[in-house]
Amino acid sequence: MTSFEVLISTILSQSTTGANERRGFKDLRSRVRAITPQGIAETPEAEIATAIWHAGLAKQKAPRIVEVARALREGRGDHLERILEMPTDRARQELMALPGVGPKTADVVLAMAAGHPTFPVDTHIARIARRWNLVRRTDYESIRAALERWTPPGKRKAWHLAIIAHGRALCKARNPRCSECPVRRDCDWYQRTRTRGQGPRRGSSSRATKD
Repeated sequence: MTSFEVLISTILSQSTTGANERRGFKDLRSRVRAITPQGIAETPEAEIATAIWHAGLAKQKAPRIVEVARALREGRGDHLERILEMPTDRARQELMALPGVGPKTADVVLAMAAGHPTFPVDTHIARIARRWNLVRRTDYESIRAALERWTPPGKRKAWHLAIIAHGRALCKARNPRCSECPVRRDCDWYQRTRTRGQGPRRGSSSRATKD
């Protein structure tokens, strides 16, 4: 995927599942001449909303996609690439100045499209960070900063992907599969619930741990 396609797929992934995001992106690719700033900017917003319907919130996401495409169409057409070549902090600020791009979207694009040492935080990562007592404050920036302090820069992308996979497969928000977890003996949440004599209860959620 190009860096612009990573950006668009990340916007599509907001508040939906990975499967829905992929289906929305596939349908967008089939309808739009080219998933480039120029190609998206020249496509009617209503057509984009129809194409990305499966990704959810199409009426909110379509305007964001069109606006960010128009913003990146300026210059020689390599605006996004020039941003991604900047030092990480500056690139992050520039991305977050684009329409519809927040901290998580910026961090995903930086890490996945350009290899910057950011640590994007999704719901799985936030839940596990709390269960492992890596953070006390639960806002995005606090969790991201804690994980970046905890993880060497060269391993952040791999750990980001590994923790998401762990959250999807085992460390679920409800009914976590602690008996199958290879790191349960090092998990503060598991040790605390076991010490209380309760064990991880059916239906327990990430809010069981203190923030």
